[in-house]
Parts: sequence; C-alpha cells; structure tokens
Amino acid sequence: MPTYKKLFVTIKATLKCNLGCLYCYGRDNHSIAREMDDEEIHKALLFILEYAKLKGVNNITLCWHGGEPFLLAKRMPAILDFARNLFKSEKIDCSFVTQTNAVLLTPANYDLIKNYFDNSVGVSLDLYSNFRTFPNGQLSSDIVINNIDKAIESGIKLSCINLITQHNLHRIKDIYQFYKERNMTVRLARVFPIDKEYNPSDVMYVTAEEFAGAMNEYFDLWANDPEPASNFDIIHLIGDLLLGRASICFREYNCTERYMALCPGGDIYSCAEFDVPESIIGNFLTQSPQTFIASDARQLLFKKAPIPEKCKSCKYETICYGACLRERFMLKYPFRCETNKLHWDHVVEWLATKGCSLFMLRGKSKDEIVDVMTKIFNR
Repeated sequence: MPTYKKLFVTIKATLKCNLGCLYCYGRDNHSIAREMDDEEIHKALLFILEYAKLKGVNNITLCWHGGEPFLLAKRMPAILDFARNLFKSEKIDCSFVTQTNAVLLTPANYDLIKNYFDNSVGVSLDLYSNFRTFPNGQLSSDIVINNIDKAIESGIKLSCINLITQHNLHRIKDIYQFYKERNMTVRLARVFPIDKEYNPSDVMYVTAEEFAGAMNEYFDLWANDPEPASNFDIIHLIGDLLLGRASICFREYNCTERYMALCPGGDIYSCAEFDVPESIIGNFLTQSPQTFIASDARQLLFKKAPIPEKCKSCKYETICYGACLRERFMLKYPFRCETNKLHWDHVVEWLATKGCSLFMLRGKSKDEIVDVMTKIFNR
C-alpha cells in the first residue's frame, strides 16, 4: 500500500447515544450500548502510534465520534492528555476533532472544546424536519438550536452537517439564512439508506434530482450573496472542479488507505460509517499493527465494492471515483452519483461566468492557482 504522511482516525469510544434519530446510519448502535474503558482507549492509541511509525505518518487527526462522544466528557481530558503526550513523544503532530449531536453542547463542556478541540466542533442537525428525536420520540431540535446559539455566543466555532428530507426540502432559503446568521459553514446531506432494501417513498428520503435541486438552490444563494457565510465545502468543491482532484474522503480513489475507524471490542473499519460485521478489516486488540498492515482485508473490501466501469468514461472521474465506498458496499451502486453530476454541472456553469472551465488549473503552479481562486472569490 502507498505511504500517506497524513492519517485520519475515528475513535468510536462509545456507541451510546442520547438521541434515537430515525435516519442515523448507526441507529441500531445505541441498543448495543458498547463503550471503551480507558484501558481499551489507551490500547487503541498505542496501536495507532505504532501503525503511524511503520507507515511513516507524521500527521494524525483523531476524530472522537460515537454514538455521542460528549457522553464521555468527564473522562476525555485525561484521555486526550494521554494521546497528546503519546504522539508528541514520537514527534508526530496530532490534532483532535469531534462531531456531536449538540445535546451536550453546553457550558459544562466549553472548556473541553476550547482546550482540546481548537475551540471548534462539528454538529449535526435537520432544520425544519421531524426525525431528530430522543429515544422517547421527543424532538431535539429546539434544544440543539439553543445550545448552538449559546456556544457561538461563547466564541466556539461551529460547522454543521444538515440533513435534507421531504420535510425541509422546500425550505432551503430558510436553512441558508439560519447558517448565514450564525456564520457557520454547512454541508447539506441526503439521508443515506441503511441497506438496499430501504423504502424510497419514505419522507425521510429525497430523490437524487430533488437533492441536486436543493444543492443548486443553496449554492446560488451563496454565490449571489455579497456577504455569505464561509462555506469550506463549497470552496473545496470549486477547487476540485478546477484542479481535477478529490479533497474529501468519500470521493478519494481508495479512502481505505488514509482513513480508519476503531470501535469498542477492537474492531477496525475503513471509516466511521461502516459498522456491519462483513466490513471489518481488522482488530486492534487481537492484531499487531504489523499484522494489520500485512493483511489484505482493505483491498478485499475495495474489491467487493469496485468503482463502476461506467465511471471511467465520466468527465468527473478524477474528483469522484465512484463516490463513497460504503455506499457502493452497502447498496451495490454509487448512491450519490446522479446528484453529484447534476450539482457539479450547475457549479461548472457558474464557473464559466467567471471565465473558468473544468480542470483548468490541473498542473498549474501555486501562484497561478492562488491568482485564479482569488479572482473567483473577490466579491
């Protein structure tokens, strides 16, 4: 396998969650309620360290995920200090990120966020939709929005993944305004089926065409706004369309080479969204890093979900590569494909109004790239 200097590792220290959102890809995990104790987390971190040394990695991002990671908030400072000192001792840069459902995004956890997560946290939401619930069915959105506003007032930087369903599909302008007022970067996401037997008529789901329409509407609001909120997702996409490369995990050629997720019980997956037994690629409690590296499990996983042959003739191949591996693995086809093409065609048309064309910066110097990107975003 190629050597990558940067590694992104998700640590699912707990599968417990204080919500029971109907659309969550891990919606069955809360019933399992498995959780790592401190000893298991230390073993996971030592495994990552040895793996990094063997692969020549010099930069690691540890994403604390779940379940709901802030359920472990009281334990986290000691755990994160251990991790920070461990990687520092081997001169490996290590940073922490986290993704929360924001129910516990409260003043009690502000110091944790400011001291360990660079004063920044990712949240998830489904504005104007009714699927984000507590296990008893109570909606959580009002609590979460209140927590988001108070966190922003305290100086915490927030980004968000906002799910689009039939409930909020026609409120894109309201969604845009919500995040603009809070100066939050946001990624719109389409609810992902848990398996290929899903019912597409369920109001949780929108069609590829509907989601592309929502994405295009949001993009137009952003592109035509003289003072938009920062949106790194849009900026990265524009860069990819000009440079001809993928900048985000679910569009990389073989994400299994640079990402992994460690879970309670030792199971290793290629990312946080894999959680079925047939997608396990290793175990940090029963394998050494050397054995894990020598295993062909990752390659076999990729072979079970190959990039479709038709992708080779697609003009967007080099920024997509068949889209998300998990989607191909679970559904047997690239779920994002049609939405991506419809949305990217729309953005390319906008770029043409800026005097730009698809992949025009491929192979160009850094100065040329900076010059073109500056002109595009000079409002």
